[in-house]
Parts: sequence; structure tokens; C-alpha cells
Amino acid sequence: MRNRIEIDYVHSRAIVREIGERLRASLKPEPELPPNLRTQIDRLRELEEQSPSIVPGAERWDKTRR
Repeated sequence: MRNRIEIDYVHSRAIVREIGERLRASLKPEPELPPNLRTQIDRLRELEEQSPSIVPGAERWDKTRR
């Protein structure tokens, strides 16, 4: 490593807090979906779970996402 800088715990925590504050300020939460769109998405998921896979032996794509 070139020009390694040693900092103490207090300064390290201050840097981490500052980074966190800046991230919170720049990353706004996603807006809530309108109720009718949320209902349609939920219904699509229900129908997808009921339908057979067109690829035998394939795992459903969203199993790893849940």
C-alpha cells in the first residue's frame, strides 16, 4: 500500500458517520406504488406460482430473490 494513513477510532467513526449522512441525503427512498398497481403485481405473482414451468426441472427465477 502506498502512503498508508493511520487514524484512530474516533476519527474513523466520524468518517463513517459522515459517509452515512451523505448517502442518506443522496439516496431517497423509493416511492410507494399506487394501490391498483400493487394489486396487479401481487395477482401476477399468485398466477405465476400456480402456473407450471415451461422448463422442466428449472427453479423459479424469483425463489432466490425472496
